[in-house]
Amino acid sequence: MRPCLFATVLLAIALAATPSVAQSSKQGSLFSAIVCADTHFGTGWARLRPIAQARFPRLKLTRVEDLHVTVVYVGPRWQPDELHRLRPLALIGPETPTRFTSEIAALGANHEVIVVELHAPTPVWGEAVVAAKAELNRLGLKQPDRYDAHFRPHLTLAQAAQQPASTADTAELAAFLTWMQAELARDPQQFSITLGPATPVRLLLAGTPRSADAPDYLTVEDFLGQPSAP
Repeated sequence: MRPCLFATVLLAIALAATPSVAQSSKQGSLFSAIVCADTHFGTGWARLRPIAQARFPRLKLTRVEDLHVTVVYVGPRWQPDELHRLRPLALIGPETPTRFTSEIAALGANHEVIVVELHAPTPVWGEAVVAAKAELNRLGLKQPDRYDAHFRPHLTLAQAAQQPASTADTAELAAFLTWMQAELARDPQQFSITLGPATPVRLLLAGTPRSADAPDYLTVEDFLGQPSAP
């Protein structure tokens, strides 16, 4: 076989052997999360967000409908026929209603994300999530990452619209952080967050093709055209 023809055959075999990668890029990245739009905090953020948009126009502010607490990040290489194995481990929420203490914080290597970090009164939920992530990795159902040994529940509020953040973006993020900390100190109740069985964990997708005005995240059921989970 001629070398160029042989190389073409090898390339065709390689492409045929890895359809899941190409497919997963269209499916988006899978993660489990508690959607918080309808919580007490969601109501407060609906009031604060328009004010923040006017004060901090350089930032990308989370829409109310996109507010969520990520539980388990699975990644882009998920398969629909594995969802029945993945769900029991990824859909782990607090078993009883739990009220969390809120703190406005900056996350990321360069503090480019401003969040409401949630501090639990007990470590039970966090321990269960870490154990579930370890089992998902063992079964090959999740893409391992550096956060697997920890669980820091939080809701993202703002980030730089472009990465890496410019000097002006960084300054505006710092100003937003200070403003939100003052809002929390002024009225801690508006940041009250209680999670439990009434705020169920869902499987969501990030990075799927969407229209400009659509929410950032899509449920797996909507993506696959299936009935929503109860």
